[in-house]
Amino acid sequence: MNWKTYLLCIFLSMITSGCSGTYQAYYQTLKIAFTQQEDAQLTFTQVEQSDSDVISVKRGERPISIMALAYLENNQHKWVSRDNAMLIMEKGRIVRTLGLSKNLLYVSNTDLDPLKYLPDSQTNNLWTYTSDYTDDEYGYPAASVFNEASHDIVLALGLRIESILYIETMNFQATANYLQLANKWQNYYWYSKSGDLIKSIQKISPLSESLEITYLSRIARLTL
Repeated sequence: MNWKTYLLCIFLSMITSGCSGTYQAYYQTLKIAFTQQEDAQLTFTQVEQSDSDVISVKRGERPISIMALAYLENNQHKWVSRDNAMLIMEKGRIVRTLGLSKNLLYVSNTDLDPLKYLPDSQTNNLWTYTSDYTDDEYGYPAASVFNEASHDIVLALGLRIESILYIETMNFQATANYLQLANKWQNYYWYSKSGDLIKSIQKISPLSESLEITYLSRIARLTL
């Protein structure tokens, strides 16, 4: 069973359960996630009128896609796309993926992830963790450190948003199946002046494609 079929089955089960408010919102999510969109872009008005939060995601050199928020549970945001991919995040950190060529299965020690305390605090900016991946790759030890923040501008939905940029340097401490010279990379996180994460560029491993995520619904709400 592929993820589209799986999600539609969940939707049907929601209907039969009688939770009308829940399944109506989820139905709108499915419409956004699975409707063919030539340019995969939404206008400010479409974002503002959406019943579900939406993000835009550019994976590597691929065209931009739109993902919709399918679930918010256990402090995790679960975003789904029309091509059956899913990103699971905790406070903006990608902690699991589904539907990619190589998937992240697990990240440990997330309670101490400094990203959970930005932009309010940057005192504990060193983080160690392990991660698991598909193809039987388990327990890779790694560490990250955040650099001092700088001011920047995010362009989205026709807006220029003044933001604060944090750069995170990641370091795999065991090479395992990765090339020895490709064990470091950087992630980028942009916060609005009100403290909302509005954009990030992340890689789930040294050799994986970058995921550029723009939080369209959050940006639209900044104008309210």
